[in-house]
Amino acid sequence: MTENIWLKLKLIFVPNQKNNYRPKFLESRILIWCLLALFILKLITVPFLIYFPKSVFFSAIVKTTLIELLNQERKSSGLQSLKENTVLDNAASLKAQDILEKDYFSHQSPEGVSPWHWFKIAGYNYKIAGENLAIGFLDSGEVNRAWLDSPSHKANLLNSNYKDVGIAVLTGDFQGNETTVVVQLFGTPQQTIAGPKVQTKEQVKKETATATAENAEKEATGTQTLSAEFTSIKKEVVPALGEEDKSSSSPFTAARVKEAQKKAIFNFLSFLTLDYSKVIQIIIYGFLALIILALIINIFIKIDIQHVDLILKTLGFIAFLVLFILVDQGVIIKLIPHHFNIY
Repeated sequence: MTENIWLKLKLIFVPNQKNNYRPKFLESRILIWCLLALFILKLITVPFLIYFPKSVFFSAIVKTTLIELLNQERKSSGLQSLKENTVLDNAASLKAQDILEKDYFSHQSPEGVSPWHWFKIAGYNYKIAGENLAIGFLDSGEVNRAWLDSPSHKANLLNSNYKDVGIAVLTGDFQGNETTVVVQLFGTPQQTIAGPKVQTKEQVKKETATATAENAEKEATGTQTLSAEFTSIKKEVVPALGEEDKSSSSPFTAARVKEAQKKAIFNFLSFLTLDYSKVIQIIIYGFLALIILALIINIFIKIDIQHVDLILKTLGFIAFLVLFILVDQGVIIKLIPHHFNIY
């Protein structure tokens, strides 16, 4: 049994008299079909990147991805990860809506409203805060790379003073075109020291009013810190995934089925966004290594008997695979016509 397997492998990969010193692996059409399949798998990302921003899952996936990429970068720099803050998410959403409604792309609105206005409206009492903006992108990785390439935006991403992050991704009409806007807000809340005393309702109301007045005074005097930038994105209202439907005792309700379908679609789109390109690259690397190994065996096992046509054909396959590796998702995104900007 073992001997038969070895003989078959020898015919496929090792040049010998029985295969006329032309290994079946390099001689067959398998390589051509494999190259064609890998090419198609690469091209699948193009329509996905074009139409994915129109998906109702787009904002949720991009938001999650941006936070993951942010914290990965912070960890690699020895910094603490930022926690997503729902109040900051709301503030970012308000800012993104204002951008789309008033057709501007700046930290300040045409009326002179600063980014800190949205922190105040949402109810985030900050000690230090910052903002990054982006518009017109096709991929969350593209946004993150652009921010990292900008010193001021990168300073926000890697600011050790921040504790919280909030992101909004909204798609809507911007200056006559459907555009995706991303707003990323950073902040550290004011520290409050809890005392042992028990306060009355009147005292709580009085202190709340005083704190609000102090925050307004700080904003007026400009003591808050602007770290830089903003990015806006259309934020679709996506139902929470994975929540158990407790309204019915039946485990097979329509609501549960619909929720499971949404979760499956969400996970699939997340895979295409985060991991698909990496998986394809790993497959290509593995196939390239196999072909190179087969070529080395073909040349050196019987070095006095060489078939030039077979060697040239194999080198051509290797060249195509190297090209496939170089043309990754980032390169494909750059080739798709779209206008991208950060602020």
